[in-house]
This record gives sequence, C-alpha cells and structure tokens, in this order.
Amino acid sequence: MTPEDRQRYIDQIQNFRLIDDTFFHTCFHDNKSCMEFVIRIILDKPRLKVIRMHTQEEVPNLYGRSVRFDVFAQDADGTEYNIEVQKDDNGANPRRARYNASLLDTMNVPSGADWKQLPRTIVIFITEHDVLGGGLPIYHVHRTIDELDGKRFGDDTEIIYVNGQIQNDTMLGHLMHDFFCKNPADMCSKLLAERASFFKSNEHGVITMCDIMEKIEKEGFAKGVAETTLKIIRNQLRHHTPYEEISEVTETPLDEVIRIAKESNLAY
Repeated sequence: MTPEDRQRYIDQIQNFRLIDDTFFHTCFHDNKSCMEFVIRIILDKPRLKVIRMHTQEEVPNLYGRSVRFDVFAQDADGTEYNIEVQKDDNGANPRRARYNASLLDTMNVPSGADWKQLPRTIVIFITEHDVLGGGLPIYHVHRTIDELDGKRFGDDTEIIYVNGQIQNDTMLGHLMHDFFCKNPADMCSKLLAERASFFKSNEHGVITMCDIMEKIEKEGFAKGVAETTLKIIRNQLRHHTPYEEISEVTETPLDEVIRIAKESNLAY
C-alpha cells in the first residue's frame, strides 16, 4: 500500500457511516454487544440476548441464486435474524426480503426434520430512505389471512423495515441518528461511538480498515478485469473466431473458452 493510497483510504474512512456496507461489516464483525444493542432497540426488547452472529454470511442455494447476508444472528430464544443495511432502495425491495426470509428457512431444514422445529425468523432492513413510503419510523410485516379479517397466519416469520430518515427523540430515532453519523463524538450511543471511533481514530483500527479497503479495491479490480475478458471472449465467439485463437489472445485456458461458448449458446 503506497502512502498516497493509505491517505486516500484514511480520508474515505472519516466519511464512513454505519449505514455504509464496508464500515457496518467491519464495526459489527464478531461484536455481539453492538448487534445485541441494535436488535434490542429495533424489537423493543431490552433483555434480548444474542448468542451467536456472523457478518457477511454466505447462504448457498443449490437451485438458484445464493445470497450473502450482512448479518446473521440468533438470540437465546432461538429466533434467527438477518439484518441488512441498505442505501439503495432497490436493495430493500419486498421480494428481496421474501427471498432472504426463505433462505433463513433453508438453513434450518435438515433431511427428515419436523416442520415444528423451524425457528422464528426476522428479516430486518435498515434503510436510508422511507422505502415503504408511509412516513413511519418502523414497519412490521406479517402474513395475514384475508378471509379472517387479517388474522395472523402464524408462520412465525416477520420482516421489519427501519426508516433511517426519522431521527427523532426516541431510542430508535437516536439509533438511526448514530447509523448516519460520520463523527463518533456526535453519536448518542457510547457503545457504538467507541466502536466507530476505534476504526476512525485508533492506529490499529485505522490500519485494519485500510487493509480491508485495499482488499476490496483489488477484488473489485480483478472482478472488473474478469468481466471485461468475458465480454471479449463472447464477442469473439459471435464472430466465430477459432477457440484456440481466443484462448491465446485472452490468456484463457482452451477448455474454459469452450465452456463459455456452450453456456452462452455460442458454440460452433
């Protein structure tokens, strides 16, 4: 890492907020106390206890698209949570919430399991904007039965949207203020302020943050190069360029070129 890159990262770090993916993942990584604090306020359960959690939990799907949860957590009662921070409204689309909820269930259905063993699940979106448009600080979504006057279906699933735009004088409002605060000294929560300050001001925390940002930047560059190479290969395939020539020009193994051709319906 060059001194110029390091200074560039440090400048970016000072503008980070907890609603920003990279900073959120870093601050909450292996920190049950902070996550417990957040869930307690959102659910209004001051005695809730988080017993395990993971950030950036990869949830595979054998039949379709996998997903990476921002946070997966479980409390002492067995309830399981997926917590997502979203600055992009599209990232908090109701169908995304539905999909995440379904993947929480797939993590808990071993072969031969009794359906009654499925735990209660809650998907929580903390959003920068009022995605659902009701002007409320928080929304609780459940399945209901139309023909029974909206009676709860009772499947023990819930989706919660927290509106980051409302930062009023309540515990939830203070939490949202802290999620959108750049300066830890201005935060309401001492716990979150200390955690954010560590990665913005402490030498070891800043080094950790810079290393993470450098890794993300390199991975992003590598992904960009890979996508560019894929576009070139497909373009050459459309022009019926010999496989061997494509392999040589793009420095891609011949069998990989053939695989791409078949998957893209461009084989010849």
